[in-house]
Amino acid sequence: MLSTPSNFVKVADLDELAEGKPRTVRVKGQSIALFKHNGHIYATDNQCPHMGYPLTRGRVRGGVLTCDWHGWSYDMGGGGCFTGGCDDLATFPVEVREAEIYIDIASGGKKRDDAHFLLLQEGLLSGDNWTLSKAVAIMLAKGVSEAEVLNRLVQHAGRHFVTELDAGEGGWQLAYLVNGVKVASQYKPEDRLIPLMIAASGASGRAGDRPAVTLLPGEITWEKLERWIRVFSADREWEGIEKCLITARCLGGHDDKIIPLAYECVVEPFFLGHTDSLLYIGYLAELLEQFGWEVAEELVCNLTAKILGRERGAPDEIRREAISKLESLEDFIADLAANPSTQTTDFDEDTFAAGLVSGDLNHTFDTITDALKSGVDMNRIISTMVLLGADRMARTPASMSPGWWELGREISLASSIRTALRFAGFQAAAKALYHVAWQFFSDRWLNIRQIPLNTPRGTTPSDAPNEEAAIEGVINAIETIQMQEIGRITRQYLNHDFSADRLLSELGQSILKDDNGWDILNTLRTTFDEWKLCQGHPARNQLLVGLARWTTDVRKNTNSDSAARTAQRFARGETAVDLYEQ
Repeated sequence: MLSTPSNFVKVADLDELAEGKPRTVRVKGQSIALFKHNGHIYATDNQCPHMGYPLTRGRVRGGVLTCDWHGWSYDMGGGGCFTGGCDDLATFPVEVREAEIYIDIASGGKKRDDAHFLLLQEGLLSGDNWTLSKAVAIMLAKGVSEAEVLNRLVQHAGRHFVTELDAGEGGWQLAYLVNGVKVASQYKPEDRLIPLMIAASGASGRAGDRPAVTLLPGEITWEKLERWIRVFSADREWEGIEKCLITARCLGGHDDKIIPLAYECVVEPFFLGHTDSLLYIGYLAELLEQFGWEVAEELVCNLTAKILGRERGAPDEIRREAISKLESLEDFIADLAANPSTQTTDFDEDTFAAGLVSGDLNHTFDTITDALKSGVDMNRIISTMVLLGADRMARTPASMSPGWWELGREISLASSIRTALRFAGFQAAAKALYHVAWQFFSDRWLNIRQIPLNTPRGTTPSDAPNEEAAIEGVINAIETIQMQEIGRITRQYLNHDFSADRLLSELGQSILKDDNGWDILNTLRTTFDEWKLCQGHPARNQLLVGLARWTTDVRKNTNSDSAARTAQRFARGETAVDLYEQ
């Protein structure tokens, strides 16, 4: 191609382009579509802004170019999109000189520099996962920092949660948002798109409007607000709690008291049986820690209020008994917090685990009380509860009701007590132990025979010739749904001198690349955390064995990885156009 002194570059001879028969040319590595329509010459990006299909395979009618794949339509001359709202088509100035076609790449191109921000906003409002994947991929490819992308997610989530979601729905989407971000942090940037897309989906949805929450008038102190929040939580009046929280923020000087108070409320006896509240407050604490009040205030104040003031329903007889028993322990817990035990009694872990899953309410609660009285370190109790849940997941019968959700909840709830301990202190964490113990008691219907945690679960090593082959064997067993074999294959890998950290990373990738990653995301995040924290425990491998079994049993083989890889290629300009031009 010959260049003129201007920015225009010759791309074809006029007689090479016929009416209704577009052709592709390459200019500076970019695929350009040339059209002759009603006697006029048009030049556009050959990549459809939706998913990258070559527009030379599209249809032209009345100056409107329509992609044949999904039907998105564009103004051929100006590039305006009639379908997607903010994904305009790049077009380029054309000149015909002495029967030769020239285009100006430098002066053409995208119509809006902020198109990727608008695309993210469109995805957040619509909740469309492809739009979100594409927007995040493009923003990161353009050099927008991951922190800025995440800030936008959190700010949109605040408005969406405030106007559209209740405590349950908001907590569920919050889990996707927070755990998507946490799981993404475990991977290199090039492998983060799927968990970031899940996080974006957790933040997405309609974002309406409402009148601003007015501050409480008069002489207001933190002590008054704290007392009122506790009353409103007991009475299930979330709007009063929100007004108190927003007023507290405006008072200043009390930000560090809000999350501890929220924890104190959700571990009250009347919250027994609503253990997801404990999880959700933990996620809010982590969100606030990472993004700060300036970004997360609307979300944190609103969803905290909805969680603390949520409807809890009338408890049945067994839950009333449990609530009464927990109320009777409050003085003991308060005294223990004020006067920590100095005993060094050995912790009988197997007796503790057996008591926790005994199916007898009094025995289950007494097991927690005895451990606290004995002065067992809180984190050691938590580790035992986490690994007990993991061991149960690794051994639950693969039947019609294996209890994956319930067992995943046991693991995540037990781990969440560490968050309560860090943000709210010993007393809140001690109460949380009983709430998590209630979850184990509630799962008494699961047919899982209790085995001491220290009992070996098999010592046979993998017969794979090397780590690469062994990893491939585990992932293949998952992807081909070898439910009866995956536990054994995973355990044998772990019994060999192969990298468990690598297996966890690859297992996580397998989960994320399939749509069951949405179902297992919370437990995957917890497994990443607890794998490090439970180092040295003989039952630690059960975390990976259980996760691999759940992953295999619920696998749907829908291949979410395809959309992520397409989005990444799209962001680099390497999509379907390249496939058709090879």
